[in-house]
Amino acid sequence: MKIAYDKYYQTDGLFGEPYPELIAFFANYPERGKLLDLGCGQGRDAIPLDRLGYEVTGIDQSKAGIEQMNEAARREKLKAAGIVADIYEYDGFLAFDFILLDSMFHFTKKDREKETGFIQRMIKSTRAGAVIVFCLQDNGKKNHPC
Repeated sequence: MKIAYDKYYQTDGLFGEPYPELIAFFANYPERGKLLDLGCGQGRDAIPLDRLGYEVTGIDQSKAGIEQMNEAARREKLKAAGIVADIYEYDGFLAFDFILLDSMFHFTKKDREKETGFIQRMIKSTRAGAVIVFCLQDNGKKNHPC
């Protein structure tokens, strides 16, 4: 199946730099560990987090994005590893100390049920003590309470 982001990711660094607040949070976190970056795309967050000492696994449905992330990790001799998969079918949450979901959800009417169901399943499948980090873009009305 052709994924729309495969086309978009022909543009290097499509989504720009990671949020400085996100990087600061992880830089100042007292412990490092295994981090799962869901919807990692081209590795905008995964690569800088690997540089900080996290053991990063990224998952995205875009083969082009994952290839770019893996190539960036190879160039810098980092250990970050990207996997092409559908996050909605993923079930390996127990293996991770941190789970990052950066700008993954839009909570539009057509996606709300799927996205909230996934979040509930993920939380139930995450080990006690794991840190789950959500970054939501402020796109106006989309993120206002239902």
